[in-house]
Amino acid sequence: MSHPYSPKEAPDDGRPPSSSARRTDDTGGTGGTGPHAAPSSASAGDEGSKVFITATSSGFSRTYIAAGDMTVHDAPPPYHLTAWPADLPVVPPGQARAHPSLLLRTSHAVVPFTGRGTELENLRRWGDDDALTGAAVRLVHGPGGQGKTRLAAQTARLWSADGWSVLVAHHRRDLSAPVADATEPVAGVRGTLVVVDYAERWDLLDLVTLLKDLRVPDVRVRVLLLARSAGQWWEVLRYRIDRDLGMPADAQALGPLAEHPVHRVHLFTAARAGFAERLGVPDPESVTPPAALLRHEAYGLVLSVHMAALTAVLAHLDGTTAPTRPTEVSSYLLARERDHWRELHNGVDRRFPTDPDTMARAVYTATLTGPLPYRVGLRALQKTGVHSVPLDHVLADHSVCYPPAATGTVLQPLYPDRLGEDFLALSTPGHASAYPADPWADEAAAELLSGAPEDSAPAWVPPSLTTLIETARRWPHMAERLCRVLRAHPWLAVRGGSGVLMALAELDFLDSALLEAIGAHVPVGPSLELDVGIAAFAQRLTRDRLARTDDAATRAWLRTELGARLSSADLHRQAVVEYQEALAIYRGLDPADYTLDQAEGLSIALGGLGNSQAALGRYEEALTNTTSAVEAYRALASVFPTTHGPVLARTLINQGGQLWHLRRRQEAVAATEEAVGACGPRDDGQVTHEAEAARGAALGNLGMMLLQTGEPERALATTAESVEIHRRLVEADPASHRPGLAESLHRYAAVREALQAETDRAAGAVAEATETYADLAGVRQDRFADALRSSLRLEEDLDDTSFPAELRRAAVQQGVHHVSVTPDGAHALAAALLVHRAERCLAEGRFDECRDLATDAVERYRGFARQDSQTYGHELPNALHLVSLVEAKLGEFGPALAHNAEATRLLRPLVRADPVAVPALAAVLLANVGIRLTAGTELPLALGPAQEAVRLYEELAEQAPATFGQDMALAHRFLVDLLHGLGDHSTADEISRALGSMPRDGS
Repeated sequence: MSHPYSPKEAPDDGRPPSSSARRTDDTGGTGGTGPHAAPSSASAGDEGSKVFITATSSGFSRTYIAAGDMTVHDAPPPYHLTAWPADLPVVPPGQARAHPSLLLRTSHAVVPFTGRGTELENLRRWGDDDALTGAAVRLVHGPGGQGKTRLAAQTARLWSADGWSVLVAHHRRDLSAPVADATEPVAGVRGTLVVVDYAERWDLLDLVTLLKDLRVPDVRVRVLLLARSAGQWWEVLRYRIDRDLGMPADAQALGPLAEHPVHRVHLFTAARAGFAERLGVPDPESVTPPAALLRHEAYGLVLSVHMAALTAVLAHLDGTTAPTRPTEVSSYLLARERDHWRELHNGVDRRFPTDPDTMARAVYTATLTGPLPYRVGLRALQKTGVHSVPLDHVLADHSVCYPPAATGTVLQPLYPDRLGEDFLALSTPGHASAYPADPWADEAAAELLSGAPEDSAPAWVPPSLTTLIETARRWPHMAERLCRVLRAHPWLAVRGGSGVLMALAELDFLDSALLEAIGAHVPVGPSLELDVGIAAFAQRLTRDRLARTDDAATRAWLRTELGARLSSADLHRQAVVEYQEALAIYRGLDPADYTLDQAEGLSIALGGLGNSQAALGRYEEALTNTTSAVEAYRALASVFPTTHGPVLARTLINQGGQLWHLRRRQEAVAATEEAVGACGPRDDGQVTHEAEAARGAALGNLGMMLLQTGEPERALATTAESVEIHRRLVEADPASHRPGLAESLHRYAAVREALQAETDRAAGAVAEATETYADLAGVRQDRFADALRSSLRLEEDLDDTSFPAELRRAAVQQGVHHVSVTPDGAHALAAALLVHRAERCLAEGRFDECRDLATDAVERYRGFARQDSQTYGHELPNALHLVSLVEAKLGEFGPALAHNAEATRLLRPLVRADPVAVPALAAVLLANVGIRLTAGTELPLALGPAQEAVRLYEELAEQAPATFGQDMALAHRFLVDLLHGLGDHSTADEISRALGSMPRDGS
């Protein structure tokens, strides 16, 4: 029985105390869940050089800094931003008559916007809501042709007039997008609106990256997503927005504007007037609506009404009868397109060699593929068998009819989408319409998408499959063509990406055989890019399989597998339901008749349920189920140690993580130690790859636990062994284990830094971790950026000179000059670098410069902390602490004490939540004493902080004497000096004698 992927649980984040007031995170990022919380193993290519500074081409920039040789890595960003386009120039009447589909484009604004008053007002209230101080997300979803783009365009016009900056986000694969412009918001704008069309077709991780980049402190940002559906992709996006970003996010279904016949007439009348004006028809009132307008279901869509109005005006212009049914309307408009191609071909100058039949095939291909680079476009035409005219002439002539939106591309598709889909269907044999089909089209899509499983998928596979799916929803003969393609090449469904898998899951005409054929090509384990689509497809496949079996054990296993797929996609609430259903079935079986597969299935369901409950923060429930899974795996491992020992170890790691979250730290250590022991060798003395990987993970967790529970020497040996294991694993499988190696190196360096032992070796380890994370972040920024940032902090702690001052200044300048950035981007980096520069200025005696830099950092961190207190809650008190120190140096004791008090107030709840903040609180308390001693005023107010600082440093030094011994001695010295200042010389001398120090002079 194959084991579904089971996400790794971990202890909560934390590191041993440090003498710095700044919290340095050892977890691989603030988003982690424990000492192991840098990312778990995932495939990542070893691409790109070491990252120093990477920024998107848009104004919303992301910047990363890494150590090593100074190089710039220009990995392509997952998106770019452009200004909302102005309405296109008016199309001359002659061109409009020859090429009428131009008039249907929203960008030409031919038809005045009508209706949708409620929707516009809802959007206005959303934009102006003062409770949404930063970024907020809204999804507007509805069928194609419902008017989503028109609503967004009208919103853009109204908000722009009201002082908003309006931008458009284009995915990296969108070759129809114009080249990115400068997109820095105009000073003084009310806010920034970012529109994302076809949001459901974006890679989910790229959408998350975009949204992270749009979190701008103190800037009102609204992100308007447009999509045809709000299915699994939206549910997962909502979960990740809530979990990782903390942004408000909601969805709004766009209902039919033309549902009632009266509304359809109003829409038709408005559209008729606009089209008549552009086509030069003086008497639009004489153009009557088609009879089917009031009764045909398809005319419930805004676009369908507009198409009917356009054909009615054209027919009036030609003196012919206007078509009535929606299919006839599309046929009429497409016939006008073909007439345009014929006129160009038959022109007197003969400069248009492509005949109408060949042009139709080029348009068919373009409607499937979407825009492509020139040479890729040539290959697409070759694949579909367009060859009656030299292909370079075909592409040139096609660009005359359908000019590319982006420089360097060809095969701009026929718009709007619905008309393009109708063109595909009407050109393909199998429909009952009078529109002439082309026998060539019978196999065109199959030829375009042909290939072997081992071949790399051409760039046109995802858009071609997406367009075929959308066309197949309305045209049965196109559904047959889609199934024909997928039966011949089922692996294409996976090559099409997550969006294609989700769309296929919604189709009810896929039979069991085809579902199984596609399912055979779905990756067995997790896939960052595909998990959401796989989960949606798994639900469809599981529903089909459940309908075909009554066997209880099979049904339980199917639900267990589905739970694992849902969990991998972060659909944990749904996963919990599936696991619970599976467990109910397993528990209903007779234990005496359990097979090995059933025992394994029960164990997997228990462990999976525990993991998903932990992901939802339900740790008590999670621990109960994970403990049951541990007990089950112990029994299995006692009989099958080679195969089930590593599985037991992974489950014990999860159990240890959950115990750690519940603050049962000794039990967590014991469980993790058992995990290490469960990964023993086989009978022949060899250790399996699975056992070694589990042992490496367990040792890494154990090392960080030991560090925080007062066993630093064991922690050092444990993390060193984890590094050795991960090096061996990387030699065998670098793609899977490079993240684990980086994580283990980071932990090893953190332990050495905490012990102040051989810090040169620590610096080398963290430099290697940083380099690895930098490479990984270039591939999967959203997953590894936090880990990279954490390693950078540790590296800078170990060797501040490793990051040259001139590069720091450049990065700060990068942050200052970009208004719209993210807390993970240039502004956050700028704030961190301001603190570093301020610390250096303080050490060098440049106090005025230090104060300016540190004050700037404080203001930046105030904004960040309002947006994301979990990530930046520790940074603000650190910056306040620095400001108070330099103010004291300048003799400004009042402001110094005020900033010190604010830092203390912010740190106390952090200490209650996590002891990792104790060193920072101790440092700030000790600074309070030092400031008051220097000022020589209000000394009684310093007694409480002095005593608390002594107590905290004594506790810290007991755990890590090498790290906190000197701080403890300084705290005692300050307390002695304070007591002398208060006149309590006897107590001060008693403390001094106890410490073996000199008594007060003259006493």
